[in-house]
Amino acid sequence: MFAMSRIAIAAVTTILALGTAAATANAAPAPTNCVVNLDSDSKQCYGTFREAVAASTYGRITDAPLSAKHIDQKLADRLKASSGTTGARSVQLGVVYTASNYGGSAMILTADRGCRNGNGRDFETNLDGIFDNSVSSLTTLSCWLELWDAPNTSGVHHEYQQTTSYVGDPMNDRASSIAML
Repeated sequence: MFAMSRIAIAAVTTILALGTAAATANAAPAPTNCVVNLDSDSKQCYGTFREAVAASTYGRITDAPLSAKHIDQKLADRLKASSGTTGARSVQLGVVYTASNYGGSAMILTADRGCRNGNGRDFETNLDGIFDNSVSSLTTLSCWLELWDAPNTSGVHHEYQQTTSYVGDPMNDRASSIAML
C-alpha cells in the first residue's frame, strides 16, 4: 500500500507539472517594446514600454507608463519636445502598435534628425518579426507615418498625419514596410 501511495503521488505531481508547463506555453506572450533607430538600422527590445522610452530618449524620460497602451497626449508632447533638448541624440519619429487602441507590442521609431512634415520621404524601413503584417494603430510624433502592404515601401499604402487608434480595415495587419514623411 505504501508503494502505491508513492506511485500515485508521483503520477499526480507529474500531471500537475505537465499542466503548468502547458498553461505557461499557451499563455499570451508579454508585449515586446522595441526601439528602432532608422539611421543606424539598430533595434533593441525591452520588457516594458517605460524601459523602451527611457532608452529611446537616452534617459530624458524615465516615467513613461509600463504599457504602451497608456500613452497619452502629455507623453506624446514630451516625446516630441525631448528631441529638441540640448544634447538630444535621437528624435522620436512615431510609434506603431500591434493592436488597435495602442495595445499589444510597440515599436518606437527614432532617428538622428526629424522629418520635414510631409515634404518628401525622410525615412523608410521594412517591418520584421512581430511587427510585420500586424500594425493596427500608431502615434505620430515628429513625422507623418505611411504604411505599405509590401516590403521596400511598395504596394498599397496609406498616409497618417495624426495619431490613429485604428489604421482601418485596408491596412490593419497588412503593413510590411513604413515610411516617415
